[in-house]
Amino acid sequence: MSEGSLRKPRLALTLAVAGKRIVAPDARAGLEVGLALVFRSIGQRMEVLHAEAASGEDTLVLRFRTGEPARLTLVTGLADGADQIAGGLFLAPDPEAQTVERVMGALLPCARSEFLANSRVEDTDGFERLAAACAFVIELDGSMPPAPNPDETGADAKRARQDRAETFESQSEFLLRQADLLIAVDSPEEAGRVGGARQTVRNALDLGIPVVLLHLGHDGVAVLRARADLDEPVLLPEHAAAAALARLVDSTVGVRDAAQDLPYIDALLQEYFADAAPGPSPRTRLWEWFEACFARGRAPAASPELEPYREFRERARVLSAFYAGQYRGSFLLTYALAVVAVALALVSQALLLTAPAGGDFMSLAWWGLLLLGLGKLGVLVAIALLVSNANHRRLAHRAADYRYLSERLRTMMYLPQAGSLRPPSPWSLPYTTRVATQGVMDRLFASILRQVEPLDAIAAAAKAPVVRQEARAAIAAIRDGWLASQVHYHRRNHRTLAAMSRWLEHSGRWLNRAVIAVVVVDIAILMLGGFHVLTPRQEEPLHLYLAPGLIFLAAVLPAAVASLNGVRFQSECARLSDRSAQMAVQLGLLQERANMPRPRPARMLDALRLAEDVARLTLDEVAEWSAIYGKEFVEM
Repeated sequence: MSEGSLRKPRLALTLAVAGKRIVAPDARAGLEVGLALVFRSIGQRMEVLHAEAASGEDTLVLRFRTGEPARLTLVTGLADGADQIAGGLFLAPDPEAQTVERVMGALLPCARSEFLANSRVEDTDGFERLAAACAFVIELDGSMPPAPNPDETGADAKRARQDRAETFESQSEFLLRQADLLIAVDSPEEAGRVGGARQTVRNALDLGIPVVLLHLGHDGVAVLRARADLDEPVLLPEHAAAAALARLVDSTVGVRDAAQDLPYIDALLQEYFADAAPGPSPRTRLWEWFEACFARGRAPAASPELEPYREFRERARVLSAFYAGQYRGSFLLTYALAVVAVALALVSQALLLTAPAGGDFMSLAWWGLLLLGLGKLGVLVAIALLVSNANHRRLAHRAADYRYLSERLRTMMYLPQAGSLRPPSPWSLPYTTRVATQGVMDRLFASILRQVEPLDAIAAAAKAPVVRQEARAAIAAIRDGWLASQVHYHRRNHRTLAAMSRWLEHSGRWLNRAVIAVVVVDIAILMLGGFHVLTPRQEEPLHLYLAPGLIFLAAVLPAAVASLNGVRFQSECARLSDRSAQMAVQLGLLQERANMPRPRPARMLDALRLAEDVARLTLDEVAEWSAIYGKEFVEM
């Protein structure tokens, strides 16, 4: 790897387990066989994908580094039954999957001591053994009072049951925010409970997380991808299950499918991981100068950077700014050159009419016409090259795609503080081909996320492998950091783009009035001459000096108006200004919600809900950017 190049993410997947606490002895053997099949099939497929990437024969090499083995992580609640069985099998040596590194972590619903004392953990030795083998343990802020007796009906018993149900439900929610795939162990003969395996499966499918389902007392493995699959799951035998699990790994990792624009997509990935990002160009500086003329208010403070994502986001941000500046500077320069071309053509025409017939290369008129002709040719060639470069290199598309990746990574500056490593999926337009590329950037984004272990992202500053998060600190960081900076950015952006739109509109309006005035003056001169109001001596300088200038202005000013309108249309400053104004309003409402007093102490689940609402709002905006605003340069 060259010095300065961006380090590719490691091939990795994270599994989560949700299962029954009580596993009957006669069902244990079948469960162990099923879980072993799942871990073995997933591990073997990851080995194959890692080998394909290392060989360079598959485009996976464009997204993953191959100097380290693939990594498979399991996150479990360490409860009795399915959790501990899965953990023990996951850590057991597997001679058929030697190169895949296995890492296990735990996510507890409350403090460890409280969990052991009150959650009915009977196999405490198994708990301690697996906890010691975990690379990380995340403790949530749930309340776990002792379980009341089944016949207790008082208010205290009711409150205890409610607290315990909310705690397990919260654990289920956070478990899914760590996982790419959910392994669920359920018993179809039993009724589900709050925070149990069945509710976790439903929530996973609603979030778009695939589920590998095993039924206690039944052979086979089912792969669920939608809520409808849960109603009648198809339990597959060993060979069919192994093939289905391999396909599931492929679709999750993002093995290249028949997406459109493959050369363009490959170019994006190669450029993203290139030795260095491009520096600013003259066209970028031209647009920055033009935009700075209308800037209103101070620029927002830089976002905090979490180390696991910092370099990836910085590269995406630099590339997005570079191509956005290239694209906008190109159309700004092109419209300016169009006015110059019209002006040169008029001067040439005037010189041609006044030059004596039969001039040769020794005359000043001949040289003037030659220089003007070369100037026109140069301007037209420059316009053609700018338009061709913008469309051939797809500058607008690249700017939108890298902006999309950059903004998705921005959410990861705050979501881990709320306990989430898997942000919500953004809205997109299913009827536009631009979503094909957006999906590729989603896969690249997911690859970056999967390589990051929870301990590195959630507790980047912590040294101990046990992490306990604070809800109030998380909400304050989201409110005072993320929301405040985004509100400030959108208000400033609204003012800047509104000022740009007003200037372009007013300039065009005044130039239109100037054209009308020029035509009125020209008609007045014609009328004065036609009615012999002026003497020949008075009329001569008007026709000699003023009339050519009026003709020049009458042709150049409309070209300038068209160029100003073109800049206004191509930049979409009015529309983007309105959008930023609306975004500031919506983000402000979330700020108000974060500031509202609560009837009970804040919980991590409150922070998660707030963070995901902010993420959805900001990602929906940038998904629209990627799908709609990647436009072609208008030919001139």
